[in-house]
Amino acid sequence: MDDQRLTSSVDREQRSDPEAPRYAVLDRRVSRRDVLRFLGLSAVSGAILAACGASATPSPSVVSAAPPSAAPATAAPATAAPTPVPSTAASAPAASGGAVGTGTIRAGSYEGGAVFSWMTWNNFGQDFAWNWSAQRLLSVAPDGTVLYDLAKAHEVSADGKTYTFHLVQDAVWHDGKPVTADDVVFTYNTSLKSKAMSAIVAKVKPFTGSGDVIADESKSASGIVAVDPYTVKFLLDQPNAAIMSTTFGSIWISPKHPYDGVALADYAKTDIATNLFIGSGPYKMVQFNPKAFVNFEAYPAYSNGTGFKGAPGAAKVSIRIYADDQAQLLSTTSGEVDFQYFRKPSGDQLKQLNAISTMHSEKSLVGYNIFFSFNLLNPSTPLLKDKRVRQAFVLCMDRHTLIDDVLGGVYNYPKYMNDWIAPWANSTKLNSYDQDIAQAKSLLAAAGWDPSVVLNVRNYPPKLTDDVPVIVEQWKAVGINVKLTPLPDDTFVNDFYRQSKDTGTTDSGPLYDVAFVYGYGSLDGTPYGQDAELGCASIWPNGSNSMRWCSQEWDTEFAAALKGITQADQAPHFQRCSEIFNDELPYVPMYDRVDYSIIGNTLKGPEKATILHPSAGGVRWWEWTIS
Repeated sequence: MDDQRLTSSVDREQRSDPEAPRYAVLDRRVSRRDVLRFLGLSAVSGAILAACGASATPSPSVVSAAPPSAAPATAAPATAAPTPVPSTAASAPAASGGAVGTGTIRAGSYEGGAVFSWMTWNNFGQDFAWNWSAQRLLSVAPDGTVLYDLAKAHEVSADGKTYTFHLVQDAVWHDGKPVTADDVVFTYNTSLKSKAMSAIVAKVKPFTGSGDVIADESKSASGIVAVDPYTVKFLLDQPNAAIMSTTFGSIWISPKHPYDGVALADYAKTDIATNLFIGSGPYKMVQFNPKAFVNFEAYPAYSNGTGFKGAPGAAKVSIRIYADDQAQLLSTTSGEVDFQYFRKPSGDQLKQLNAISTMHSEKSLVGYNIFFSFNLLNPSTPLLKDKRVRQAFVLCMDRHTLIDDVLGGVYNYPKYMNDWIAPWANSTKLNSYDQDIAQAKSLLAAAGWDPSVVLNVRNYPPKLTDDVPVIVEQWKAVGINVKLTPLPDDTFVNDFYRQSKDTGTTDSGPLYDVAFVYGYGSLDGTPYGQDAELGCASIWPNGSNSMRWCSQEWDTEFAAALKGITQADQAPHFQRCSEIFNDELPYVPMYDRVDYSIIGNTLKGPEKATILHPSAGGVRWWEWTIS
């Protein structure tokens, strides 16, 4: 199913973001926030997502306080993003870097203490890490603006089936080897291979020949081609309106050479996957202590497609990793970080954050949402497969009270059940599912619901949030009885998606009836990438469709929407998808999150971004400076 977030990027963390989600896997310990963000952001993330502990002995820079300065910046809320406009030339050159900057940017990352791989086709790494150490071909901002990264220009054929990317010719991996088209081709082909533990197969499926690679992982896709050392061509079987944000804008490029001669099944055991990632981004990873911190140093040989060359703005970046949200909150209020991203802070937490005199907050509405998911493969009662029962789950809930009274008013009330905040994508004939207890009881009775049934409900985070007990009581009032069981961080992917003890790809399905988690979606609120969570072909492990929900009509309409060249072409098909979702309710978005970035007053650069979510595109991370 942050983050991402997950959207792209897609936590759909996340509107994930999770396999992230839409995200990673099987036998390893993965942060659910990355999982939930991964395919969502295509979001984010999460990222991300979506998605979004006590420190060991970090470098001294991690624990020094940030001095006050500067005025607060503001961030505009996410809006529906138009389809990115194809470009045939590089964007205007940015000022090149000079000598290595000064100071250490100290960021925080709440990852629940999880440990996982640095493989870019598997997950998003510790929050923010990829932004500092890796490069994508490009990124797409929430407003649709393209920001070039490893690519300096691209062209799209008139029929929308061929994308050609021209790479910067002086990008260098952090071990000194040149970055070439072969690295891009390697990354994208590996993203199709489950033996290499890819969790983003759905992102790369649109390319010609992807099916051949999935069937025989010794092959390469015919639609992913290195034309020359600095040109890569991608061929699609059909136009795909989401490809810029969900694929090109979300997949981080890995070097090929560390994996030469290594069996696919052993990729996760390599030093680059378990210790220090070798990237080509503005900062080189120099130290990683799982569950504690990851440190970077400025890379003077950095180059990107905006025309920037040289050292980034700061000398170092240090990311502190927390095991829980209370550790994250204490670290922020005590001045240990210059930048912190809070997913769904409570009202009390937000008051504490806004009281920090040396920092300011930026409100950032993202598409990711809080939701509960149904197991539609093997629930303890087949009645969960009856949409009337799923509808009753929502109709008995007083979400206004949950948001305003229980949760302190820090969320938004979703108008409809699908999580697209882009108005053009939603039908005008959707049920808003406002509380109606009489109708909930009527639907349960019509479906033959047995009140003696006790459903197995899993909850994440493992420590209950304040709303969950209230929701359980609201369900109980109409005859829906449940038993709550936590979803631990370390086994989240296995528990939520698979519940299978082996490390292969055999899918036994989740062993629960309902699960509280967050959050699907894309950062700009558009439906692009949603097939990674809801498509018949995206059932785990081929995507983040953990519900195992499959609708042929949904697949047909969604595919037709992505073929549309203009928003007008896409809208009627997405609107039909929104009607199907709101009628079937494969999962339930309870409320929309409003996230916050907490920024030190001496940190410059974040004010230029529309959304500072870890998986958001369009953020010029290399320009950030600290005084």
